[in-house]
Amino acid sequence: MSTTVQFIGVGVVIACAVGYVLRATWKTWFGARPGCGSGCGKCAAPAPEPAVKGRTPLPMA
Repeated sequence: MSTTVQFIGVGVVIACAVGYVLRATWKTWFGARPGCGSGCGKCAAPAPEPAVKGRTPLPMA
C-alpha cells in the first residue's frame, strides 16, 4: 500500500473518533433536559399496592 492511502485511512479513523467524542460531549451537555420525557424515571407514577386478601404480608427489611 502506498503511504498516501495509509494517511487517508488513518485520517478517516481519527476523524471518526473525534466525531464520536464530540457527539458524546454534545449529548451530555445539550442532549436531554431534565424533566418528563428524559427517560430518567423520576416522573413515573408509583405502582399501586396490590390488594391483599387474607393474611397481611410482612414489610421488606
